[in-house]
Amino acid sequence: MRLFQKWPRIRLPGFHACGLCTATVPTPPLWLTERLALFEELWAAQVKKSTNMAQKEHRTIKISLPGGQKMNALAWSTTPYQLAWQISSTLANTAVAAEVNGELYDLVRPLETDSDVRFLTFESPEGKAVFWHSSTRVLGAAAEQLLGAVLCQGPSTEGGFYHDFFLGKGRSVQGSELPVLEKICQELIAAAHPFRRLEASRDQLLQLFREEYARRGFSEVKTPTLFSTKLWEQSGHWEHYREDMFSLQLPGSDRPPSFPGDHSSGHQAHTTLALKPMNCPAHCLMFAHRPRSWRELPLRLADFGALHRAEASGSLGGLTRLRCFQQDDAHIFCALDQLESEIRDALDFLRAVYAQLGFSFRLALSTRPSGFLGESHLWDHAEQVLHQALEEFGEPWDLRPEDGAFYGPKIDVHLQDALGRPHQCGTIQLDFQLPLRFGLQYKGHKGALERPVLIHRAVLGSVERMLGVLVESCGGKWPLWLSPFQVVVIPVGPEQEEYAREVQQCLQATGLSGDLDADSGLTLSRRVRRAQLAHYNFQFVVGQKEQSKRTVNIRTRDNRRLGERSLTEAVGRLLELQNTRVPNAEEMF
Repeated sequence: MRLFQKWPRIRLPGFHACGLCTATVPTPPLWLTERLALFEELWAAQVKKSTNMAQKEHRTIKISLPGGQKMNALAWSTTPYQLAWQISSTLANTAVAAEVNGELYDLVRPLETDSDVRFLTFESPEGKAVFWHSSTRVLGAAAEQLLGAVLCQGPSTEGGFYHDFFLGKGRSVQGSELPVLEKICQELIAAAHPFRRLEASRDQLLQLFREEYARRGFSEVKTPTLFSTKLWEQSGHWEHYREDMFSLQLPGSDRPPSFPGDHSSGHQAHTTLALKPMNCPAHCLMFAHRPRSWRELPLRLADFGALHRAEASGSLGGLTRLRCFQQDDAHIFCALDQLESEIRDALDFLRAVYAQLGFSFRLALSTRPSGFLGESHLWDHAEQVLHQALEEFGEPWDLRPEDGAFYGPKIDVHLQDALGRPHQCGTIQLDFQLPLRFGLQYKGHKGALERPVLIHRAVLGSVERMLGVLVESCGGKWPLWLSPFQVVVIPVGPEQEEYAREVQQCLQATGLSGDLDADSGLTLSRRVRRAQLAHYNFQFVVGQKEQSKRTVNIRTRDNRRLGERSLTEAVGRLLELQNTRVPNAEEMF
């Protein structure tokens, strides 16, 4: 059960999108009091500007509602909330936001021009998203007051919301703090503090947050993303990483911020998932370095390397958004008449990989934007091919008009992690411009030079982001084929330690991950329990009987006892299960 699941029955008056929540509880800290005072000053200036605009323009605007209903309103004065009251008190009491000319508006934001207005209630997906987003602001205000938290991201999900915030190195939310935190949230809601949307410049934002961040030792005003704590209460989910399988920059480290470093436990999963990331210009140069014939197409190229992106510090988040990452961005050069089969193959490959990882996904087709480059007939053909491929593919997909890149339409792949957060991972993107800019040509069937079409294909997207999603999804219990903790060998006593080392070496010689726990300071049962808590897929226990018969006694991380097997048989079966990449090796052993 989510922490604040009962909140949908409490109506909030608006929608707050910029993270500047003015809700407080008694005796706020000094830095919060100063921020609130500055907020009020900026808010007063914004209200004055809006009032001046309303007096200056004082004109009637036309409002169009769903179903063809028309209304009049005053520019810079009439709000969606006032319109809702004119329609019905029920609508005014149930609306949580409005969509104005395709843009989300809080209910008290004045309308400025002729507008198409649609009201959103909690019953609609968009209304739920607005409500949960507002709920995160209440949670953030409570966390600031109770815990002194520095707020990071706090978006909504399909079924609720969560909030990331920084509490200091090694600090996390304690179970005893949750009831107090919820009580403060309830008090904030009961106090009916308004949600207010403040448009602030960068300099104003620096003023609002400088003191708070300086108090925490940050030299620049940036949203810290290290050691963030996810506050969530839901059965079966890994609320935050129990072990630091991957780390970002630590104090005293030479590694730049947001450049992930694999610990030994994370290396196995990272290298297993690496599907040869790409570099677009390099592959274009490889295509162009000698004359090409139609017989060579489709030409598929791939390499492996790190990519860099100048992400704003406030947008960084764990493994899901980094400045240095790896991407399996394959490049396929093909003729126009090969496009359809290549797209189908790419979609089939994508489905096979996601099925192996245990993820469902949703696709989105993004078509030409207003500023597209290239010839219209090529775009028409490409969009038709993508549309037909998606229809034949049979998986759910959405249409996103005018959301494509300027150089070609694309299919994006979205999946959800264990917390319900959406992630854009894979992509299949057509590109008409790089072949043109690099002058790429090939000799066609009839001897004339023709220009290839370029397909950018990424299945995992960012390998690091996919790992972050997998960590949350697995909750530490990795499938055998991805697991950094496949087998631990546990000798019953010191007399069996030599044989246990032989078993470990046998595992490692075949490429399996095998560790040894010969800690004589712990009883056998405690070592078995430690292995289970560490989520080793299997434990090989060896005593005097196993040593004499060259066997192992096998247990799983869920404490299932599989019994005694010969060493050769056990290792062979593990290899078989790993190579077939089954998701439940412990049950199938």
